[in-house]
Amino acid sequence: MPALAPFPGAAFFHKGQRSPVITAMGKRLVAEGCGKYRTGPGPEWTDADQQSYAAWQRKLEFEGADANGIPGKASWDRLRVPTATPAPAPGARVASPVPGHRVTTPYRKKGSHWVLGYHTGADYAARHGTPCVAVRDGSVVRSGHDTSFGDFLVLRVGGFDFWYCHLSEQTVKGGPVKAGRKIGEVGSSGKATGPHLHFEKRPAGGGLRSNVAPDW
Repeated sequence: MPALAPFPGAAFFHKGQRSPVITAMGKRLVAEGCGKYRTGPGPEWTDADQQSYAAWQRKLEFEGADANGIPGKASWDRLRVPTATPAPAPGARVASPVPGHRVTTPYRKKGSHWVLGYHTGADYAARHGTPCVAVRDGSVVRSGHDTSFGDFLVLRVGGFDFWYCHLSEQTVKGGPVKAGRKIGEVGSSGKATGPHLHFEKRPAGGGLRSNVAPDW
């Protein structure tokens, strides 16, 4: 049986959101006879996705707001969406993205200075230049610079993306990596009050509001 994609959360499903999870969802809807697509499901959430999902909810005999085409956990679990990419091999992991350092600002800590009113990842305070490593076997699928996150890398592992932010150095900018390999260095680029790694987890391709607990 294929591995199933964890429920990404209602904030994940909105127009313009792109992810392999959305493609996998669309294929399952078609298989269930609920697809309302003209050209087939794609990675970007569209009105056709919402109409197709609403058909699935009605097939489950949901009504009213429970059949509005926005996935909820109950209907999602019954759709059994497979992961877009294979799950990583068990055991390929490290204890911390910043070896020897622990979380200093936890996930979902509340504060008005954060855009969403809470901390979207976990912070690891460390000296400038401290190595950051891949927490699992995966692939660096994106690197760049953002006004808030500064220099960042995105490590994709199975159906999830791990964001390494505020880096001073991007050691690896693309391609497959093994757990424990150095991929960057702690910095304070972007909107940072001091050197630290902001470590965030999202469903593959997910936006800021799709963040989940940054475990691995």
